[in-house]
Amino acid sequence: MYKILEPSLLSFSLANMQEQLDEMKKLGIKQIHYDVMDDKFVPNTAFGTEWLNLLHENGFNITVHFMVEKPREWIEKFISFKGIKAITFHAEPIDEKETLDLFRFIRNHNVLAGIALKPDTNISKYQDILRQSDLITVMGVQPGFGGQKFMPITIDNLKKFNEIKNELNPRLIIQLDGGVNFEVLKQTYHLADWFVSGSFLMKYSGNKQDIINYFKTLK
Repeated sequence: MYKILEPSLLSFSLANMQEQLDEMKKLGIKQIHYDVMDDKFVPNTAFGTEWLNLLHENGFNITVHFMVEKPREWIEKFISFKGIKAITFHAEPIDEKETLDLFRFIRNHNVLAGIALKPDTNISKYQDILRQSDLITVMGVQPGFGGQKFMPITIDNLKKFNEIKNELNPRLIIQLDGGVNFEVLKQTYHLADWFVSGSFLMKYSGNKQDIINYFKTLK
Protein backbone atom coordinates (compact mmCIF):
# COMPACT_ATOMS: atom_id res chain seq x y z
CA MET A 1 0.00 0.00 0.00
CA TYR A 2 1.17 3.51 -0.82
CA LYS A 3 2.53 5.29 2.27
CA ILE A 4 1.14 8.75 3.08
CA LEU A 5 2.41 11.51 5.36
CA GLU A 6 -0.50 13.78 6.25
CA PRO A 7 -0.18 16.99 8.28
CA SER A 8 -2.68 17.61 11.05
CA LEU A 9 -4.73 20.79 10.75
CA LEU A 10 -4.53 21.03 14.55
CA SER A 11 -0.94 22.28 14.18
CA PHE A 12 -1.62 24.86 11.46
CA SER A 13 -1.56 28.58 12.19
CA LEU A 14 -5.18 29.40 11.43
CA ALA A 15 -4.35 33.07 10.83
CA ASN A 16 -2.12 31.98 7.93
CA MET A 17 -4.16 29.07 6.67
CA GLN A 18 -3.95 29.70 2.93
CA GLU A 19 -0.23 30.39 3.10
CA GLN A 20 0.36 27.11 4.90
CA LEU A 21 -1.86 25.17 2.51
CA ASP A 22 0.17 26.59 -0.37
CA GLU A 23 3.32 25.44 1.41
CA MET A 24 1.92 21.95 1.78
CA LYS A 25 1.08 21.81 -1.91
CA LYS A 26 4.64 22.78 -2.81
CA LEU A 27 5.86 19.92 -0.63
CA GLY A 28 3.65 17.50 -2.57
CA ILE A 29 1.24 16.86 0.31
CA LYS A 30 -2.09 15.51 -0.94
CA GLN A 31 -3.92 14.66 2.29
CA ILE A 32 -4.79 16.65 5.43
CA HIS A 33 -5.85 15.22 8.79
CA TYR A 34 -8.84 16.98 10.38
CA ASP A 35 -9.40 16.55 14.14
CA VAL A 36 -12.78 17.10 15.76
CA MET A 37 -13.09 17.25 19.57
CA ASP A 38 -16.15 17.89 21.73
CA ASP A 39 -14.65 18.72 25.18
CA LYS A 40 -16.41 15.61 26.53
CA PHE A 41 -14.68 12.53 25.20
CA VAL A 42 -11.43 14.52 25.41
CA PRO A 43 -10.83 17.71 27.46
CA ASN A 44 -10.41 19.97 24.46
CA THR A 45 -12.31 21.34 21.50
CA ALA A 46 -11.34 21.52 17.85
CA PHE A 47 -12.82 22.08 14.50
CA GLY A 48 -16.34 22.07 13.26
CA THR A 49 -16.93 22.11 9.51
CA GLU A 50 -15.45 25.59 8.97
CA TRP A 51 -12.28 24.54 7.09
CA LEU A 52 -13.60 21.68 4.98
CA ASN A 53 -14.55 23.72 1.92
CA LEU A 54 -11.20 25.52 1.85
CA LEU A 55 -9.28 22.25 2.02
CA HIS A 56 -11.37 20.79 -0.79
CA GLU A 57 -10.99 23.94 -2.92
CA ASN A 58 -7.22 23.59 -2.52
CA GLY A 59 -7.36 20.03 -3.82
CA PHE A 60 -6.63 18.10 -0.62
CA ASN A 61 -8.10 14.79 0.42
CA ILE A 62 -9.36 15.01 4.00
CA THR A 63 -9.28 12.36 6.72
CA VAL A 64 -11.55 13.26 9.62
CA HIS A 65 -10.91 11.91 13.13
CA PHE A 66 -13.80 12.34 15.57
CA MET A 67 -12.78 12.39 19.25
CA VAL A 68 -16.35 12.74 20.51
CA GLU A 69 -18.87 11.00 22.75
CA LYS A 70 -21.69 10.94 20.19
CA PRO A 71 -20.09 10.36 16.78
CA ARG A 72 -23.33 10.01 14.83
CA GLU A 73 -24.39 13.61 15.56
CA TRP A 74 -21.03 14.91 14.33
CA ILE A 75 -20.71 12.63 11.31
CA GLU A 76 -24.13 13.69 10.06
CA LYS A 77 -22.92 17.32 10.04
CA PHE A 78 -19.79 16.48 8.06
CA ILE A 79 -20.72 13.70 5.68
CA SER A 80 -22.02 15.81 2.78
CA PHE A 81 -18.89 17.96 2.46
CA LYS A 82 -16.75 17.31 -0.58
CA GLY A 83 -13.18 16.12 -0.29
CA ILE A 84 -13.59 13.80 2.69
CA LYS A 85 -11.74 10.57 1.90
CA ALA A 86 -12.00 8.78 5.24
CA ILE A 87 -13.72 9.10 8.60
CA THR A 88 -12.67 7.46 11.85
CA PHE A 89 -14.36 7.82 15.21
CA HIS A 90 -13.56 6.47 18.65
CA ALA A 91 -15.33 3.21 19.30
CA GLU A 92 -14.92 3.34 23.08
CA PRO A 93 -18.07 5.44 23.85
CA ILE A 94 -20.50 3.39 21.71
CA ASP A 95 -21.47 -0.24 21.19
CA GLU A 96 -20.67 -2.55 18.29
CA LYS A 97 -24.09 -2.27 16.66
CA GLU A 98 -23.92 1.53 16.46
CA THR A 99 -20.34 1.34 15.19
CA LEU A 100 -21.32 -0.96 12.32
CA ASP A 101 -24.41 1.14 11.57
CA LEU A 102 -22.13 4.18 11.27
CA PHE A 103 -19.82 2.27 8.93
CA ARG A 104 -22.77 1.65 6.61
CA PHE A 105 -23.90 5.28 6.81
CA ILE A 106 -20.41 6.60 6.00
CA ARG A 107 -19.83 4.16 3.14
CA ASN A 108 -23.17 5.08 1.59
CA HIS A 109 -21.54 8.47 0.95
CA ASN A 110 -18.50 6.85 -0.74
CA VAL A 111 -16.22 7.60 2.21
CA LEU A 112 -13.91 5.09 3.91
CA ALA A 113 -15.04 4.18 7.44
CA GLY A 114 -13.07 3.06 10.45
CA ILE A 115 -12.48 3.37 14.17
CA ALA A 116 -9.88 5.05 16.35
CA LEU A 117 -8.64 3.59 19.62
CA LYS A 118 -6.75 5.06 22.56
CA PRO A 119 -3.29 3.62 23.35
CA ASP A 120 -4.54 1.76 26.43
CA THR A 121 -7.76 0.39 24.94
CA ASN A 122 -8.13 -3.42 24.89
CA ILE A 123 -7.70 -4.19 21.19
CA SER A 124 -9.09 -7.73 21.46
CA LYS A 125 -12.57 -6.31 22.16
CA TYR A 126 -12.66 -4.80 18.68
CA GLN A 127 -11.48 -7.64 16.45
CA ASP A 128 -14.91 -8.22 14.91
CA ILE A 129 -15.25 -4.51 14.18
CA LEU A 130 -11.73 -4.32 12.72
CA ARG A 131 -12.59 -7.20 10.43
CA GLN A 132 -15.15 -4.86 8.85
CA SER A 133 -13.18 -1.58 9.04
CA ASP A 134 -11.60 0.21 6.10
CA LEU A 135 -9.03 1.76 8.42
CA ILE A 136 -7.90 2.07 12.02
CA THR A 137 -6.52 5.24 13.59
CA VAL A 138 -3.87 4.05 16.03
CA MET A 139 -3.21 6.70 18.65
CA GLY A 140 0.46 7.16 19.52
CA VAL A 141 -0.52 9.55 22.32
CA GLN A 142 -3.59 10.11 24.48
CA PRO A 143 -6.14 11.89 22.25
CA GLY A 144 -6.98 15.53 22.81
CA PHE A 145 -3.79 17.55 22.52
CA GLY A 146 -1.03 18.00 19.95
CA GLY A 147 2.69 17.97 20.64
CA GLN A 148 2.72 14.97 22.99
CA LYS A 149 5.56 12.46 23.21
CA PHE A 150 5.10 9.13 21.44
CA MET A 151 4.01 6.34 23.81
CA PRO A 152 6.17 3.17 23.49
CA ILE A 153 3.11 0.92 23.95
CA THR A 154 2.09 2.06 20.47
CA ILE A 155 4.69 -0.23 18.88
CA ASP A 156 3.04 -3.27 20.46
CA ASN A 157 -0.38 -1.98 19.42
CA LEU A 158 0.76 -1.53 15.83
CA LYS A 159 2.06 -5.08 15.77
CA LYS A 160 -1.32 -6.35 17.01
CA PHE A 161 -3.17 -4.37 14.35
CA ASN A 162 -0.87 -5.83 11.71
CA GLU A 163 -1.69 -9.33 12.94
CA ILE A 164 -5.39 -8.52 12.60
CA LYS A 165 -4.77 -7.08 9.14
CA ASN A 166 -2.83 -10.13 7.98
CA GLU A 167 -5.26 -12.67 9.44
CA LEU A 168 -8.68 -11.02 9.17
CA ASN A 169 -8.71 -7.93 6.93
CA PRO A 170 -5.93 -7.49 4.34
CA ARG A 171 -7.46 -4.22 3.09
CA LEU A 172 -7.24 -2.53 6.50
CA ILE A 173 -5.40 0.82 6.36
CA ILE A 174 -3.34 1.45 9.50
CA GLN A 175 -3.08 5.16 10.30
CA LEU A 176 -0.65 6.24 13.02
CA ASP A 177 -1.65 9.47 14.76
CA GLY A 178 0.43 11.19 17.44
CA GLY A 179 4.04 11.69 18.46
CA VAL A 180 5.46 11.19 14.97
CA ASN A 181 9.05 12.39 14.47
CA PHE A 182 12.13 11.17 12.59
CA GLU A 183 12.82 8.30 15.01
CA VAL A 184 9.16 7.23 15.22
CA LEU A 185 8.89 7.20 11.43
CA LYS A 186 11.94 4.96 11.27
CA GLN A 187 10.57 2.60 13.94
CA THR A 188 7.03 2.35 12.57
CA TYR A 189 7.34 2.74 8.80
CA HIS A 190 6.85 -1.00 8.22
CA LEU A 191 3.92 -1.12 10.67
CA ALA A 192 1.64 1.65 9.34
CA ASP A 193 0.33 2.98 6.04
CA TRP A 194 -0.65 6.58 6.80
CA PHE A 195 1.26 8.79 9.22
CA VAL A 196 -0.34 11.86 10.80
CA SER A 197 2.21 14.58 11.51
CA GLY A 198 1.25 17.59 13.59
CA SER A 199 3.87 19.61 15.42
CA PHE A 200 6.72 17.62 13.86
CA LEU A 201 6.00 18.83 10.33
CA MET A 202 4.20 22.11 10.85
CA LYS A 203 6.53 23.51 13.53
CA TYR A 204 9.77 22.08 12.23
CA SER A 205 12.50 24.71 12.55
CA GLY A 206 14.46 23.53 9.54
CA ASN A 207 13.49 23.00 5.93
CA LYS A 208 10.25 20.97 5.84
CA GLN A 209 11.42 19.42 2.58
CA ASP A 210 13.99 17.52 4.66
CA ILE A 211 11.14 15.66 6.39
CA ILE A 212 9.49 14.81 3.07
CA ASN A 213 12.79 13.60 1.63
CA TYR A 214 13.48 11.48 4.71
CA PHE A 215 10.02 9.92 4.52
CA LYS A 216 10.63 8.95 0.89
CA THR A 217 13.88 7.15 1.78
CA LEU A 218 12.26 4.85 4.34
CA LYS A 219 11.61 1.21 3.50
